Amino acid sequence: MTPILILDPGHGGVDPGGGTNKLFVEKEMTLAISLYQYRRFQELQIPVAITRTDNDTTLSSEARTALVRNSGARCCISNHINAGGGRGSEVIYSIHASASLPRLIKDELEAAGMPNRRIFTRTLPNNPNLDYYYMHRETGSVETVIVEYGFADNPLDAEKIQLDWRKLAEAVVRAFCEYAQLAYRPPAPSAPGSGENGDMPEWKRDAIDWMYEQGLLTTEDWRRQPDQPLPLWAEAVVLKRLYEKLRTPG
Repeated sequence: MTPILILDPGHGGVDPGGGTNKLFVEKEMTLAISLYQYRRFQELQIPVAITRTDNDTTLSSEARTALVRNSGARCCISNHINAGGGRGSEVIYSIHASASLPRLIKDELEAAGMPNRRIFTRTLPNNPNLDYYYMHRETGSVETVIVEYGFADNPLDAEKIQLDWRKLAEAVVRAFCEYAQLAYRPPAPSAPGSGENGDMPEWKRDAIDWMYEQGLLTTEDWRRQPDQPLPLWAEAVVLKRLYEKLRTPG
């Protein structure tokens, strides 16, 4: 099924991202946010794609924009963490697009407790008819919105992101559903001991997310059956990948 939306976890692989501090690495936080949103859109039965599903994938600007441009999606949300001095979220959109989705994202992030610094567009210094950011300039007809969830070098933002990144990720899910006029329902509350994916306790979700982030699991089907045992071949693959990671220097 052709996706309506494609999610883009910023950076990845050899590029950790500048929005990094002692609490988190940008490429890991953007992946966690994006994978959470990916699951939620699947739960809401909204066709969705994603540009990377692990922290080891390095995407050039050409490869990243090609994935978005060729996805068939209507929209792209590119997730990032800011740095360089400032406070609050920023939402950046193309000079050729409407501010409707960025405004909804801003409003929902504010409702989730992250103040907004600005929503804006930016052009190339030598060409006011072209977008500054390649994610806007090179993604074709896909409406791409860059979301900076806060500043990694601002202690208030950093703590908010570290503690409440799921709430901030959910805020963007709500905003997109409102923008696209798609049915939204909040995530089911966690129930201790529950094995259903919608009611998965946070400790289970964190553990499974870590296995995907480390590249130990790569098949998304396993996210929907957290209490099902892995077959022997899958256990062997996980152990082999873990062994290879331990053998690789650095």
